[in-house]
Amino acid sequence: MEIGQVIFIGFCCLAAINALFFPGYIWFKRDRNFYPNILLSLFMLITAFRIFQMLLHDLQDELNLGISLKILFFFIPTFALIGPLLYLYINSVTIRNFHFRIFHLLHLLPFLIVLGIDLLNRNNFPLSPDNSKHFITYSLEISGILIQFLIYIILSYNFAHKLLMTGIAEKFPKENMNPYRIRNIVVIIFILWVIYGLSYTATFIHGYQVLRTIETLFYSILSYWILYNELVGEKITSLNNFNIRYKSSGLTTEDATKYKTMILDYLRKNELYKEHNVTIVKLAKQLNLTTHVLSQVINDQLNYNFNDFINSYRIEEAKKMLKDEAMTNFTIASIAYECGFNTLSAFNVAFKKFTRVTPSQFRSRDR
Repeated sequence: MEIGQVIFIGFCCLAAINALFFPGYIWFKRDRNFYPNILLSLFMLITAFRIFQMLLHDLQDELNLGISLKILFFFIPTFALIGPLLYLYINSVTIRNFHFRIFHLLHLLPFLIVLGIDLLNRNNFPLSPDNSKHFITYSLEISGILIQFLIYIILSYNFAHKLLMTGIAEKFPKENMNPYRIRNIVVIIFILWVIYGLSYTATFIHGYQVLRTIETLFYSILSYWILYNELVGEKITSLNNFNIRYKSSGLTTEDATKYKTMILDYLRKNELYKEHNVTIVKLAKQLNLTTHVLSQVINDQLNYNFNDFINSYRIEEAKKMLKDEAMTNFTIASIAYECGFNTLSAFNVAFKKFTRVTPSQFRSRDR
C-alpha cells in the first residue's frame, strides 16, 4: 500500500470517527434544542457510515477483509433520508417552537419504500447488468432516490431564499440565525447530490472508482468542516438553539405578562412604529426597560423578533390606507413611507410576508 493511500485512509477514518463523536458532543452541550440536534446527529451517523462503507468496499480485496457486498450495499436506503433531514433541519433552526408532528412522518415514506425493496431483494446483491431484473430494480431505486433528494433540495433552497430576502430587508433580526448560513447548508448538500448522481452514472461507464473516492473525500471534509465551525465559535450549537440569548434571564412569567401589556398599550397609543428610525434601544428607553428584557418579552410572549413586531403594526396601518378610497391617489411608495418603512423594497417584502400578496395585489383586490 502506497504512502498516499495510507494518508488518505487515515484522513477519512479520522473524519468518520469525528462524525460518530459529534452527535454525542452536541447532546452534552447545555441548552440543547432537541429537534435540530437529533436531525443533525442522524446526518452525521449517515456520514460516518458512508465513509466506512466506501473505504471497506475499496480495501476488502487488498486487505482480504472478506466482507460481503450485500452488507455494504444494504444501507443504500439511508440516502433517501438526507433530503428530508435537510428540509426538516432548516425548518427546526429557523422556526421558533418547532415541534415534530405526525404528518412529518410522511417524509420517511420514501426511505421505508426503498428499505422494503432492498429487503425483498437482499439475496440479489451485488447487482450487475447480467442480472437484468434486479439491475433494473436497482436502477429505478437509485433514480427515485436522486429525484426525491433533488425535490427536497429545491424545497430547502426556496425556503432559504425566502429567509434571505426577508433578512436583507430586516438586517437579519432573528438571533442565532443568519440566512446566508442556511443557504450555504443547502448548497453543500446540493454538491453532495451532484457527486452522488455522478457516482451512480459512473456505474455504467469507467470512472466509478474516482468518483467514489471523491465522494468519500467530500464526506470527510464536510465532517471536519462541521467540527471546525463548532470549535471556533460554537456556530453549530448556536444555530441549533433559540434560547441561548436568554439562558441567564431572571424574568418571571408574571413580569413578562405585565411588560407585554405595557408594550402593546404603548405602541397602540403612541404609534412609535411610524418612525423610520425606531430601534429596540429607543423603545426600551421609553418603556424604562432594558433591551434584553424587551427583546425577551417580544420573542417569548409575542412570538416575534423586534423588526417583525414593529412591521406587524406598520403592515396593519398600510392595509387600512390601501383600502381607504380617499387615498386612491397615494402611491404605494408614499404609503410605505407614511407607515414607517424607509424603502419600497423593504415594504414589499414585509407586506408579502404578512399577507401573502403584494401591496398592489392587495389594493386591486379590495377595489
